[in-house]
Amino acid sequence: MISTGTMLMTGKVKSNRGDRSHEVSGRSSNPKPKAKIVRRKTPWATSTTLERACDVLRLFTPQKPRWTISELARHLNVPKSGVFRLVKTFERRHFLQANNDSYEYELGSGIWELTGTVFGRRERLVEKASPYLSDLNKTTGLLVSLRVLENEQMVIVDRVEGNDPVKIIFPVGTHQPLNHGAPGKLLLAYHFLPDSTQFHDLIARGKITKLTDRTLVDQRRLQDELNKIRRLGYATSDGEAIRGTIGIAAPVLNSMGQVEAALALTAVESLCNMKQLMKFLPNLKRTAELISKALGYGTGRKFPPDPASLS
Repeated sequence: MISTGTMLMTGKVKSNRGDRSHEVSGRSSNPKPKAKIVRRKTPWATSTTLERACDVLRLFTPQKPRWTISELARHLNVPKSGVFRLVKTFERRHFLQANNDSYEYELGSGIWELTGTVFGRRERLVEKASPYLSDLNKTTGLLVSLRVLENEQMVIVDRVEGNDPVKIIFPVGTHQPLNHGAPGKLLLAYHFLPDSTQFHDLIARGKITKLTDRTLVDQRRLQDELNKIRRLGYATSDGEAIRGTIGIAAPVLNSMGQVEAALALTAVESLCNMKQLMKFLPNLKRTAELISKALGYGTGRKFPPDPASLS
């Protein structure tokens, strides 16, 4: 076997014609010209679209948490149409969200899910509520969480782990179905009137998910449950989201008297039954009221307010 290295050797070899010798080289006497290398203006390892998307996200800061599409386009000096597509893609993936009915956008729950940190409008809610969540956790020893409604899903914006050896792991930023347990039912009750067209539309589009064999999905029974929640001012769940867990939730109101979030206590049923959990209901409602006042809900106003005032 001949090594490939011998193909590059140069030396004198005998010619077949007489005694003349000649040089033999591994290279051709007429080498082909080298191909011209064209260098790309944009390196292969980068994407201009992704770079622009990063530039868009970096503009959302605590100093300026909200931007319109026009503002973004002017600041980045790029076409508005391109920014529009990026923003709408981010919105669909929950990295950005529209700020109420305005044309402004802010960081969404997709960012919370990646970082565990809340930004924008929700940041103030978490900042005000966090000390109260810790106090309630110390009093009860249970998992305390704060959840909001976003794009027809419930999102966890803050939580304090309970002392039970069995943990219920739902990190900040986790998206859950609208009817997920006590906090889900509570937000449903206050954001969608049980007899409204919006509520019927949610049912028709399959937004009410059967999570366990105890989940209320029958429209009439669920309507009755939501009306009861609005009347009592709190919600309960007994294995409706996860079998073996129970929970209670109360509303947190903003300065406008609107339900901003659901404050929830969650326990493992084998360690704390519903009767024991309900003993903490006064603590839960008191904590929800304190958070509401911290958000600007007026002193002296009834808590929770009459259902008719929230219609």
